[in-house]
Amino acid sequence: MPEKRLMDGVIDDLRPVFSRRMIFVAWVPCLLITVLHYRTLSEYAWAHDILRRLYYLPILFAAFSGGVRGGISVSVFASLIYFPHAFLSLVARDPGDALEKGLEIVLYNIVAVVAGLLVDRERREREKQERLARELSRSLEEQRRIESQLIRAGRLGALGELTAGIAHEIKNPLHAMKGTAEILRDAIAPDAPEHRMLEIHMEEIDRLAQTAEGFLTFARPAPSDRRPLDLGEVIRRVASLVETQAHREGVKTVIRPYEGDESPTVMGDADQLTQLLLNVAINGVQAMAGRGGGTLSFSVFPERQGGKRYFRVVVRNDGPPIPRDQLERIFDPFYTTKDGGTGLGLSICSRIADQHDGVLSVRNLPEGRGVEFLLSLPAGEEKDA
Repeated sequence: MPEKRLMDGVIDDLRPVFSRRMIFVAWVPCLLITVLHYRTLSEYAWAHDILRRLYYLPILFAAFSGGVRGGISVSVFASLIYFPHAFLSLVARDPGDALEKGLEIVLYNIVAVVAGLLVDRERREREKQERLARELSRSLEEQRRIESQLIRAGRLGALGELTAGIAHEIKNPLHAMKGTAEILRDAIAPDAPEHRMLEIHMEEIDRLAQTAEGFLTFARPAPSDRRPLDLGEVIRRVASLVETQAHREGVKTVIRPYEGDESPTVMGDADQLTQLLLNVAINGVQAMAGRGGGTLSFSVFPERQGGKRYFRVVVRNDGPPIPRDQLERIFDPFYTTKDGGTGLGLSICSRIADQHDGVLSVRNLPEGRGVEFLLSLPAGEEKDA
């Protein structure tokens, strides 16, 4: 095994030197120059002078392509194959001055080293700039994410305060209306037409009260009881809760295996995170029901954002893509595309994510292959009191 690793390392080192580009711009030209040099008669001194200096071209090309390693490889090769022609009278001898030919060989290697060092330095600078650009891009993305989170949280907070006041004012008269309706219902004979009208009246009051309660839940979410929590356990719980409805709609539920090195533990409220993911999962099942079924998958991935560790829960469905105009407003309170919907389900989910210092987002998969909801939660120890 050590010998194999050593051989693999040698091959990796040689691969750039003998790449296709290096062969065409350096090795082949160097061989052609050598063949011409050896076949040129000694009386053509001027031709030997030209051919001797032509070696610089493949050496420079090699340095530009392979840095110091590429330049030195070709310069040493050129020196070795030129040396017999320069000093040993092999086939034909270069008629140039011996000192001049010796200095030429030395210069081959000096030029290779200098040019290669400059190329390697330029590459390191370029890689450094590219690395800085990637880091800047990640920082800007993180900043946009935080700004988006703050804007959404501010908008939800303002709407929450307004909604709480309105819902509270609505619930009080609803209780009074239901009480008087019950009194009137008891005073009317069960077979009278008016009795049925009062039943409908009371059902609508209950429906309005339930809607007002939903507004209050959005406006004043219950405080989170955050404890160390394994996201894998939450996912399994949600999958078991949604499995019956999914099976009825022809949807298959799948839990992807977690491949991280550490357990996906976060500080969270198990009930609230279950509510969040269950709402998202049910929406996915309903989206696929119109298509005759599909696959609802759950997965968890470790990630880093702004130097901090996070765990990302991905709930993916094979339903139709969400139109762009809806995608931008899907977490807005009271925005819904469902008949009879209040538009509070995903807004409440977003508030739960905010309470956990996380972010809930959604995106369409390429080529209409489905929709992914992504919940990013910080991986951290329990906060200090």
